[in-house]
Amino acid sequence: MHMYRKSFPEILIQINDLLKKEKELSINQIALKLKSQWRTAEKSLEVLKKLGIVSEKPNKESNRQERIFYRLK
Repeated sequence: MHMYRKSFPEILIQINDLLKKEKELSINQIALKLKSQWRTAEKSLEVLKKLGIVSEKPNKESNRQERIFYRLK
């Protein structure tokens, strides 16, 4: 089975839909759910953040430094 490469707009839409459903996720969780690379998820989240669609906060429940993203209303 051959996998195709997702377009950048497609990834942005998938992340937006995922955060509508899941509320808060880390970059790594998003990358795993989309079957995408971590760097692609990070770049996409930065674009969505600049557009005012998502925001981020530090993860206070984890000892490691992790960025948590959530969708703005």
